[in-house]
Amino acid sequence: MNLKSILDKIKPTKGKSQAQTVMVQPEAVYASSNEETPAPLVTSTQNGDWESALELQLKSEGFKGNKARIILGSTFYQTYQIEKPEVPESEWPVALPFLLKDLISEKVTEIVANAVALPTSNKLQVYVLSKKILNKLVHISNESGIELECVVPEDEIWGHAAGELSNFILLQRSKNGHFKLGAYVEHTVCFQRTIRSVTPPLTGVASSALQLDGLALELQRSIDYLSSQIKGTQLHQLKICCDEEDEEELQNVLNDTLSSQVSRLTEVNRESSGSFLIVIAETIPDTKVNLYPTHLRPKKEYFTLANVVGSWLAIIIVSLSSYAYVHFEAESLNKKLVIERAESRSLNQQVSQLKAELVQHKPSPEKVAAVARLKREIQSKQDALTAVGEYDESQKVGYSGVMTALAQLGRNDISVSHIYMSSDTLDLAGYARNADVIPNWVGQFKGQMDLVGRAFETLKIGRTEQDIITFELRTRREKQ
Repeated sequence: MNLKSILDKIKPTKGKSQAQTVMVQPEAVYASSNEETPAPLVTSTQNGDWESALELQLKSEGFKGNKARIILGSTFYQTYQIEKPEVPESEWPVALPFLLKDLISEKVTEIVANAVALPTSNKLQVYVLSKKILNKLVHISNESGIELECVVPEDEIWGHAAGELSNFILLQRSKNGHFKLGAYVEHTVCFQRTIRSVTPPLTGVASSALQLDGLALELQRSIDYLSSQIKGTQLHQLKICCDEEDEEELQNVLNDTLSSQVSRLTEVNRESSGSFLIVIAETIPDTKVNLYPTHLRPKKEYFTLANVVGSWLAIIIVSLSSYAYVHFEAESLNKKLVIERAESRSLNQQVSQLKAELVQHKPSPEKVAAVARLKREIQSKQDALTAVGEYDESQKVGYSGVMTALAQLGRNDISVSHIYMSSDTLDLAGYARNADVIPNWVGQFKGQMDLVGRAFETLKIGRTEQDIITFELRTRREKQ
């Protein structure tokens, strides 16, 4: 990782949010750079008075944003590892203080807690912050006219300091601080310890071989412990980022004594860990841990004097506007009403005049009777036309075809004595030699064009006094 790549990552991130990043450490307060000053802004503390330094930083001309994201040094908070509770992640900030009550000396109501799930086990890495410190941060931000967006522990930022390398061990020391060792898996801190038995400086003129051996021994013990505790993850990279030390010399010494590969966290020349951490934080738009939870943020007051006065003014303006509009509409309707009434009077006069003319134009009884007679005459002619129209087409052809067909079917054993024929009726009567010749004779009708399709409903067969067989074929039923 070099400085140019870090600055390239900063540019798009700052375009997404107006919040400037502020790093609070006991020795100084750092703020992210702006367009005028590319380097991080630094305000040193006097006798550890970080509150005054933070206020100066937020009120300085170099601080251009209206929001702040504060990163707290490790001296301001505590860390614990606990079993993951059966509580939704969204409720961790509320539930964690009660789950930690047996591990901390402060009251549950005096702390703020948040956590991140460890990728190596079913545990949580919990960060605990005193409410006194959080209240100071909120108060200073409000006094400076800055909105506090979030409060992030520095360990969450160190997990991203190695760039694309997500699993590594970090030996880190800030100015006037102790050596700290942390193990990061998937950018999440899974192990932490402070090495108090080794006092800086370790390199340079005041270097001591005994101190270096003691540091190497402590590091090797921690590496062996991590190898046995963290399964499935290889931690072969040891990164160093130590202020007030010759990191290149320290790297060479540790590479000769440790089993892990040792390298510098960054090759960029930096003034301090705080300024470097600010640069890294600017490349991270969102963090998993926020020690300024939503339930502690001040509730926005809607029922204020300004809001009430503004609401009343808005109501008055709307009421006056409505009254003016209704009054204007009423005046317009009154004018239209006057015009409509005048038109109504004019139309009523025309109706009266037309009624009078209508009385004079009533027809005489003689004309009414004549019209009735003419209507009856027209109706009778229409009935006659209807009857003519219903005249069957078969009548136009005549009965010659039927008579011719019957003549062609003439037989010696059948004699027709009576024929009745209309448009849809053909009744036959006559004599037959035998009764069985009648159906045979009717069956021959199918071969004649004028007789085909005629069906007889009744057949009567009888005998005369002279013992002659008679028959009657009817295509209609007799009236009862």
